[in-house]
Amino acid sequence: MIAAVQGPLIAKMPTAALVQIGGLTLRLQISVSCFETLPAAGREVHLLTYLHVREDALQLFGFTDEQERSLFENLISISGIGPRLAIGILSGATAARLREGIEAGDTEFLVTLPGVGKKLAQRLVVELREKFAPGAPAKLPLASGTPGALHVGTGGDAASALVSLGFSRIQAQHAVQEALQELGPGASVEEVIRKALRQGAR
Repeated sequence: MIAAVQGPLIAKMPTAALVQIGGLTLRLQISVSCFETLPAAGREVHLLTYLHVREDALQLFGFTDEQERSLFENLISISGIGPRLAIGILSGATAARLREGIEAGDTEFLVTLPGVGKKLAQRLVVELREKFAPGAPAKLPLASGTPGALHVGTGGDAASALVSLGFSRIQAQHAVQEALQELGPGASVEEVIRKALRQGAR
């Protein structure tokens, strides 16, 4: 198993990061929360990873720290949640907020996440809450993205990210338009994605 990667960040997108390792460039699928913590392209980056093996493909997922990766692994341990849905859920809220919601049994919050209905929200609470130590603090960093830094091309970047998270192209464009109307033209890519994900989950 590939436990982590470290090297120059070649490029970053809201749902993917390209990292150079020797003579290879690896594409890692990431959450929006992870994207917010990445440095500028060209700088050194260290990401923990999870290699998902399927009959027809190998998928490498990247994470900011062990707690985000652990939460991802807990999510995919639940029947009906695959890696793509797990990344989508982690993109709808920070891992700290997600864990907090699970520990508190806050199903009203959980159903606002993409792909999470009432029954799945209840299963998340039942199956994962007991795995977390009672009262254990979720020591995950808050998002450190810089609002407005990605203003140029925000709509297109956000729509592409939503498509990779399971939206159709038309749904993604519509969701981005609604999000931008509410947030304003100065919103960052991650703000638009999160707003669109919450709207799509309603």
